[in-house]
Amino acid sequence: MGLRMPGVVAAVAVMTTVLAEGVAFAAPDDREQCAASAEQAQQLRDEGKYRRAREQMLVCARDVCPGPIKSDCGKWLTELDRDAPTVVFGARDNNGADILDVQVSMDGALIQERLDGKPVLVDSGEHTFRFESKDGAVKEERVLVRAAEKARPLIATFPSAVVADKDKDKDNGGGGGAAPRAESGSLVPTLIVGGIGVVALGSFAFFGISGKNAVDDLQECKPTCAEEKVDSARTKLIIADISLGVGVVALGVAAYMFFTRPTGDASDVQAGTAAKKKQSWLRLDGGPIAGGGYAGLGGRF
Repeated sequence: MGLRMPGVVAAVAVMTTVLAEGVAFAAPDDREQCAASAEQAQQLRDEGKYRRAREQMLVCARDVCPGPIKSDCGKWLTELDRDAPTVVFGARDNNGADILDVQVSMDGALIQERLDGKPVLVDSGEHTFRFESKDGAVKEERVLVRAAEKARPLIATFPSAVVADKDKDKDNGGGGGAAPRAESGSLVPTLIVGGIGVVALGSFAFFGISGKNAVDDLQECKPTCAEEKVDSARTKLIIADISLGVGVVALGVAAYMFFTRPTGDASDVQAGTAAKKKQSWLRLDGGPIAGGGYAGLGGRF
C-alpha cells in the first residue's frame, strides 16, 4: 500500500492539471464573448435598437460571465425592459370581431407569428408594420414609435369573410352566391319627424286659441290696454304661426320619407346600407322676427 500511494497521488494530480487547463482554455473565450456582448449591447441601446440590444444583454448576463460584466448587463437589461417602447398588435374584420391568425413583421422582419394580445418590445423610430392574415390579406401601417411608449395599440382592419364572399360572387357574375336578403327601410326616422309634425300642430291649436282669446280681451280695454297684455297676445299668435309652419313641413317630410324608403329590392338594400353609413341629424329652427315669426326644419337620415 505504501508503494501504491505515490502512483495514485500522481494520477490525481495529472487529472487535476488537465481539468484546470481545460477550464483555463475555456474561460478566456467566455470572457471575450461576454465583454464583446456588453459593448455591443450599450452601442445598440444608444442607437435605439432595443430588440438587438436586449439579445446581447441576455448573453453578457449569463452566469459564466465575470461578475462585474454580469452585474452591469443585468442592470442594463432591467432598465431596457422598463424604458424601451412596446406595442400591442391586433386585427379585426369589418364587423369588429377579433382575428388571431395574423403574422406581423416590422420593416420586413417577422416579429410575431400569431396575435396573442401581449406587449411586444420594438425599436424607437419610424417603422412599417405588415399584417398578413391566413387567407393572404395584407395590411400595412407606417408608424412612428416613440421612446418609452408602452403598450401602444396597433390594430389592422381586414374585410370580413362575408364581405369577401359577396365581392367574389359579384366578380363571378353572382352565379355562386345566394341572392341578397330583402329588408325594408326603417320607419323610425319617419315616425320621429311625423311625431314632431303632430306636436307642432297641437301647439298651433293651443296657442292659436289662446292668442285669439287674448285679442278678444284686448277689445274691451283698447286703447288703454296694458303693454304686458298686448305683448302676451302677440307672442301667442307668433308661436301659433311658427308651430303651424313646423307642423306642415314636418308632416310633408315624413310623408316623403315614408314613400321613398327602401322596399326590399337588392338595389334598395344597397342604398339603405349606404345611407346608414351617413351621419343622421335633425335640425329645428324658429323664432319671432319683426312683424311675425319664422320656422325651419332640416335633416338627413
